[in-house]
Amino acid sequence: MSQDFIRQLDAAIERARAWAQQGWQADFGPGRAVVASLEEALRLPSGYPCREEALAYWRNVQCISEVVVRHLEGARSALQQGDRKGAGDKLYFAQYFEKPLEKLSQTSGPVYEGFKRMAG
Repeated sequence: MSQDFIRQLDAAIERARAWAQQGWQADFGPGRAVVASLEEALRLPSGYPCREEALAYWRNVQCISEVVVRHLEGARSALQQGDRKGAGDKLYFAQYFEKPLEKLSQTSGPVYEGFKRMAG
């Protein structure tokens, strides 16, 4: 596998690891309040109308992030050991677990598609 692909994979790992901290535009509650990260959700006052919804969402993002990172790191390890099939399997699962967030996160899908093109 090319060094460019390994760098792309490393960047995806770092990006996935930071989803909950760096966040993205997300709105909650009937007033559609924007809460763009786990940190912002944690700073909301305890009685704030959408606090629990925002916390649940961003904690879920954090959990999905941990699973995706584990699979991406597994793919990198498999590639380093010359196991292309194992790497492909790990990349498949990374993009599979990212599916609920993919329109906003856009991390594992492009890496998996790139891998499939290179692997032929």
